Amino acid sequence: MKTSSEMAASDYQPANSSSNCAVSSDCAVAEKIPEAIYFDFGTADLDMNDRELLDTVVEQMGSSRRIELTGYTCNIGDDQVNQYLSERRALAVKAYLTQKGIEEDRITTLGKGKRHSVTTNGKEENRPNSRRVELKILR
Repeated sequence: MKTSSEMAASDYQPANSSSNCAVSSDCAVAEKIPEAIYFDFGTADLDMNDRELLDTVVEQMGSSRRIELTGYTCNIGDDQVNQYLSERRALAVKAYLTQKGIEEDRITTLGKGKRHSVTTNGKEENRPNSRRVELKILR
C-alpha cells in the first residue's frame, strides 16, 4: 500500500489538464501542482512530505491567486463524524498555507465527508484514495 506522500507525489498533473479544472481559464498557470493531499485513517495530520508538497503550492500561488480546498473521507464510520473529519482536513491544509503567508481570504474550505469517493470504498486498499483534501488553485 502506498503512503500518503507517495499517493500525493504520484498525483501531480499539469495545471491546465482537463482532469484538474472544470473551466481551464480558472486554473493556475503553474506547470504542476498536487491535486490532493492524502491523510491516514481518522486523522487530519500533515506529515513532512505533505508540508513539502504544500510548500510547492505556496510558491505557485504567488500574491494574488486563490485556492479551494475540499476535504473528504472514506466510507468507514458515521456520516456526522466523517463530515467533521473532512472539514478538519481542509482546515489543516488551510492552517499550513496561512502559516506560510497565504492570506485567509484567498483560501476557501469545504468538507464533503464520505460523499464523492474517487474509488469504490468496498475494499480496504481503495479507501486511502478517498481520505484526501483536493486542491484547486484559481487565478
